[in-house]
Amino acid sequence: MNIATIKEMIAQIKKDTGLQIIKGNTINPAPPLPYGVYNITSPYIKGRGQGAVVEYIEGDTAFQKRIEQYKYTISFSFYAEDVETTMEKAFQVHQWFLFLGQEFIEEKNIAIAMLGNIEDRTTFLVEHYEYKHGFDVQFRATNEQIRQLSEFIETINLGGL
Repeated sequence: MNIATIKEMIAQIKKDTGLQIIKGNTINPAPPLPYGVYNITSPYIKGRGQGAVVEYIEGDTAFQKRIEQYKYTISFSFYAEDVETTMEKAFQVHQWFLFLGQEFIEEKNIAIAMLGNIEDRTTFLVEHYEYKHGFDVQFRATNEQIRQLSEFIETINLGGL
């Protein structure tokens, strides 16, 4: 998972929609309503298998590369003074993932594996309601790891023909 890519995506959503989205579960003061919050709820969901391992040579050096696909989930919630505005803001960002953000997402070499439904996440706090609606987005990404092999054998003569 690439945190820098997630931060770039949040900035792009703000640029395209005008809605401020902040990182959740922090002690920073909340911005003025309406605003959105994102949380990375599942940073790594293992894919099938162990990934693919390939060996290759560059110049006189041998390398081994492991490639795997995995998923991660980001949860979005939108806050406002009334329930209608929370639905509207959630819908606006939901639509960003369906259309406006497609080019950005493709450029970052990630894919949307699942875009959840918009749900009411309103909570009752002591004497008033905290209005919010939200949805989850699951992304599919690729991870590559490369290591240099210390020694390798180019050919082996086993004798015979």
